[in-house]
Amino acid sequence: MKKSDILLNKLSEFGITSFDKIWPDYIKELDLKKTDAKTLIQIIASSDLSVITTGASMEQFAPMHAWRALGQLHSKESIETLLNSLIEKKNQEAFWYRIELPNVIKQIGGEAIKQLEIFLKNEQTWEDKVIIINGLVEIALKDQEYKNQVEEIISEILKKYKKNDLAFNASILNAIFKLKPYNNKIVREIINKDKFDYSFIDRPELDKFIKNSKMYE
Repeated sequence: MKKSDILLNKLSEFGITSFDKIWPDYIKELDLKKTDAKTLIQIIASSDLSVITTGASMEQFAPMHAWRALGQLHSKESIETLLNSLIEKKNQEAFWYRIELPNVIKQIGGEAIKQLEIFLKNEQTWEDKVIIINGLVEIALKDQEYKNQVEEIISEILKKYKKNDLAFNASILNAIFKLKPYNNKIVREIINKDKFDYSFIDRPELDKFIKNSKMYE
């Protein structure tokens, strides 16, 4: 049996899981090495991630364990495939992938930032961009070294707020609020001009920002 098939079988043995459960230590339990990333990447690329639901079979959960393992391996080589999988048509209903991708990005860390920034500059749906923005924020929250860089990337997107969908603006604000950008001029401008969708905004975080930034004092 090929090494790739052996690894696929081992991933399948982890069985059915859900996004709110603690992830296994795949590196320890499978004795994974950096060289295994190539196989894990191929599993993601060749799989239909939309079939991973609570009704899926054990084998269909292998890709979910694979993307988690890539995160734990801090595999910067996987970023291209992870981003392609996000926008690939066959994965349009891959809800669990979209939920967990920011966490995978966080674990890969700062080395992923450059490719994520390029993705955000391309023509993608705003919903997909929000997922990547959340991933960037997770990197910054994990490692303060990247906070200013991440805030700057997000601010560049917010500068286009007049052309953005108002729901997109609200979703970006929800993400950047976590970085406590109380001196961010573009964030203050968007809030002051009400250029966001109130039905999407995190109202407690909005109120906290207004208070801590002393916008109306």
